[in-house]
Amino acid sequence: MQKKRFFPIPKNEKWPYNEFMFRVYHLHFQQLSRNVKIFLAGNAIQGFGLSIYTLLFNLYLKELGYGESSIGNMISTTSLGISMMAIPAVLIMEKFHVKHLVMTGMVLSSAFYFFQILNTTEAALFGFGLVASMFQALFNISVAPFYLRNSSPKERMHLFTLNSAANMFAHLVGYLVGGYLPEIVRHFNPEMNQLSLYRTSIMMALMVVFLSNLMFVRIRRVPIPKVKRKIFDGFKDKDWGTLSKLIVPKLCFAFGGGLIVPFMNLYLKERFDLSTKMIGISYALLQLFIFAGIFITPSIMKKTTQLRFIMLTALLSIPFMVTMGLTGNITMVLSCFFMRGMLMNMSSPITSMFEMEHVREQECMFASAMILFSYHLVYMSSTRLGGVLIERYSFGPTFFGAAFFYGMAIYLYHRFFRKEDEVVERNEASFAEAA
Repeated sequence: MQKKRFFPIPKNEKWPYNEFMFRVYHLHFQQLSRNVKIFLAGNAIQGFGLSIYTLLFNLYLKELGYGESSIGNMISTTSLGISMMAIPAVLIMEKFHVKHLVMTGMVLSSAFYFFQILNTTEAALFGFGLVASMFQALFNISVAPFYLRNSSPKERMHLFTLNSAANMFAHLVGYLVGGYLPEIVRHFNPEMNQLSLYRTSIMMALMVVFLSNLMFVRIRRVPIPKVKRKIFDGFKDKDWGTLSKLIVPKLCFAFGGGLIVPFMNLYLKERFDLSTKMIGISYALLQLFIFAGIFITPSIMKKTTQLRFIMLTALLSIPFMVTMGLTGNITMVLSCFFMRGMLMNMSSPITSMFEMEHVREQECMFASAMILFSYHLVYMSSTRLGGVLIERYSFGPTFFGAAFFYGMAIYLYHRFFRKEDEVVERNEASFAEAA
């Protein structure tokens, strides 16, 4: 019996998997719609700017004199804002074109991030960061549904991986530039102290985020069907059983990641006394590893199922996570840092596709919002806890806690979807025999 694919390949079409991989991606990129290509470019540009902000913001807060607990509270505002905005955003998305929502989100989020950097009190840093991240949610929620609705089934595997790869490349360049940016700014103004160098560099990065709108403004409007119904109509009719199974394992990943991932730049600086330049290079190399992992994902996926790929990459990342908490050797730590990051992120496009495939088409945007809402709510709580644990007990316990919750996520994925995966495997075997 032939396997029923979520994204069927036409019988008479031959996919050039055996060609050089860059050629494969180039062919698929050429087939994408104009709107998707513009969105990919705009997403990469804003990702470049935000990566510099992410790299330097923790170091900027440390320079202001804040401890890890306070830093954890302030950087958790991003997750809190996205959680608060996720559901309202998806409820208004049906009534507005994505172009307007994305541009509104980018303009206002970059503006409030500017206000955040111009202030130094904890309340102002928290408040402006919260509002900025709420508007950023307008963009984040739109990505997966936008690609899903602007692509054909056979394009989606490579589209989702292209999006992730483009983001990884943008972050690679952003981290590399961000590591050197304070030194570049100092070259033009030697009188600046370290705090001013960080602030100026972050403001330059936020200007790039603002300018990404020059790409999004070129998206062509598509007529929006007029929907006349109350805002919460059909809320009870959602497939909450499936949604719960998709959300709960991801919450374990969120809790584990929140304990340590936002603090890795501080870990490298405080534990090993790396300079901002070296931290930037380390993060850039991390993106190179992630980029390579995502790039080869479609080829690996030919040999396994989506569920097994998600579980395997998470399982392989756990030893690297534990090792980082045990060793004091910088070479070993950076090697584990690169491998863990690659393994956990190379499954990101597959996880997004796995989630979108398991919900009804008309519920894709709602499901995306619910997953985003839940993930960032837990991530926020975990980040705050991580800051407290690091301030009191140093970094070790957070690595071990993260490894434990990653293991829980793997177990839950297996428990919730193993029967379905066995059916997929049997169908795959039957399909191979028939071929």
